[in-house]
Amino acid sequence: MFCPKCGKDLPDNSKFCKYCGSQIKNKGTLSHVPASAGDDEKSKNIIIVGLVALIVVLIVVFAAIGTGMFSGSDEGMSSDASSSSSSVSGDSGVQSLSLSSFPVSEAPGLAQAIKDNGGNFPVNYKSLSLSKSQCLYILTKSVSLIGHGDSGATISVGNPSYAPHPSGRDYSNSIAQANYVDMSDRFASWIDRNGQVPNYVGIYAGGVPDISPSKMLDIEIAILLQYGSTGTLPSSVSV
Repeated sequence: MFCPKCGKDLPDNSKFCKYCGSQIKNKGTLSHVPASAGDDEKSKNIIIVGLVALIVVLIVVFAAIGTGMFSGSDEGMSSDASSSSSSVSGDSGVQSLSLSSFPVSEAPGLAQAIKDNGGNFPVNYKSLSLSKSQCLYILTKSVSLIGHGDSGATISVGNPSYAPHPSGRDYSNSIAQANYVDMSDRFASWIDRNGQVPNYVGIYAGGVPDISPSKMLDIEIAILLQYGSTGTLPSSVSV
């Protein structure tokens, strides 16, 4: 047995410690036994091993995060969201268009969108929001290109301003294909040169007044709606 005070080894039946004089109250081996140097060394080794293991685990976790191992769930969610977005886009028939390369083939669809919008602007067409001047440029340029056999072209639309002093008269007449293609050429070319819609466009017919930008838009819509239905420009258009 051991002295509870000084820890010295004593005979089992000792009542007092012969070293420090402390009274021994309980017989038998005491439960408190001073830790040996070997036990201390074992405890230190266990702590060191535990710390090393913790460091290794942390290194593995950070490495996994860096390589995206644990981002699979987030990526899956992003992928699902993207798929959902694509599905919605596909269901609604929305196609992304660019002002820098607007396809002439989309002009009939734009003409229909302008008509459906009741002449109000801007007009939302697929991924674009288009002003009246942009619509005028797209439609006149498209009729010009189609009239010259270039229906597969694209148009760089830009952002032209509207006519500063629009004029001309809205009248009833029938314009032949060669004439309205020429009008479209001149209208679009004016925008290319000046960055704005012209105040009016003339028609080559004796005694016929000039046409206003708004009336020109009506003419282009009528032309392109027929073109969208038949695949060919009409021989003439009524205004």
